[in-house]
Amino acid sequence: MNASVPNAPQSSPSGALSSDLDPFSPEFRADPFPRYAQLREIPSPAVWLAKYAIWVVSRYEPVRAVLTDWKRFSNAGGGGLSNYFLEPPWRPPSLILEVDPPAHQRTRKVLMQALSTERLQSLRARFEAEADHLIESALERGVIDAIPDLVQRFPLTVFPDAVGMPREDRSPMLTYGAMVFGGFGPSTPWHRELMQSADAVSAWIMARCQRAALASDGIGAAIHAQADLGEIRAEEATLLVRSLLSAGVDTTIDSIGLCLRCLAEHPDQWTLLREDPNLARSAFEEATRFDSSSQSLFRTTLEEIEFQGVPIGKHQKVLVLIGAAGRDPDKWADPDRFDITRRVTASQIGYGAGIHSCVAQMMARLEAEVFFRALARKVQDIELQGPATLRLQPGLRGLTSLPLRLTRRIH
Repeated sequence: MNASVPNAPQSSPSGALSSDLDPFSPEFRADPFPRYAQLREIPSPAVWLAKYAIWVVSRYEPVRAVLTDWKRFSNAGGGGLSNYFLEPPWRPPSLILEVDPPAHQRTRKVLMQALSTERLQSLRARFEAEADHLIESALERGVIDAIPDLVQRFPLTVFPDAVGMPREDRSPMLTYGAMVFGGFGPSTPWHRELMQSADAVSAWIMARCQRAALASDGIGAAIHAQADLGEIRAEEATLLVRSLLSAGVDTTIDSIGLCLRCLAEHPDQWTLLREDPNLARSAFEEATRFDSSSQSLFRTTLEEIEFQGVPIGKHQKVLVLIGAAGRDPDKWADPDRFDITRRVTASQIGYGAGIHSCVAQMMARLEAEVFFRALARKVQDIELQGPATLRLQPGLRGLTSLPLRLTRRIH
């Protein structure tokens, strides 16, 4: 790389190539893709990030290699910058996201049974009715802010309903998600202020994960039923419901919002979807590759290792840039082009890869397919009415505002 480039690699103490880029800065988060390209150009599968004394992988093949190698790259060190091998977490670790086998296999099996294909398909009609209702309401208004008026409301309705939560103000779920995912980066004044209400919000969440608080025919009850069979302990069932709520709301909201922005910014692709609503799933998959809500994950080494020729020490953090892998030209032809006819489902890794891939991903895919299929049936044009606004704090990538004009489709 040319030495005049601001993030030109320099030798780190270990002899590895390094970069002074800050992937958690507002400037980086506002437009990460040119910076991802700079990282991918550094001729090393793993690069030392000097600012945080962590490693980063950004190309598709090394990213997939780290995510699928749980024996060397552990989840038990925590999903963020904080290192649980060296400091305790602020909440009990997730029994599914922050553990390794064999404990992980036991709890993941419980969740996968609760989220069986049969159960998910039984929810489709209910999801379709809610999507139709919300889109009709949006069409009646014409001009909306799609994030609070439409995108947030759909997952915040259908997913907690499916889990078996009562109908009530569910906004604390968004606050809890911001606490969890916002804590994945460095400490900031925004997150420290947010965490002042951690006890109250955590108590609210935990109360709604208890067996008595959940409907008897929901996914949450199915998880608790596994305790009756001796597969898990009763207290573990409550924590697994909590993990499911963490995994199934914020990422889905942000993913649907980013996909909707892609369609609004690429009217030719919206036309393709409107003319063929069967492309709804494909559009969501391509948007997840193109601009994923989960731009990054962390893994932590369990011992001193050599990764594709790079020596990495024990209990060192490795930042895995899923968003950079999604635009890797060595993997994708014309990667900066949004194309809903692209075949990406088997290869895109916006939900992670390996045994720790997102356990709720099929639920998210169902929600998104239903949402965009309904949108394609009912809406003629999607027109931006102003700039979209991105969250710039550490955590998931998502929009806080997306002003749109929707016009009704005339059949």
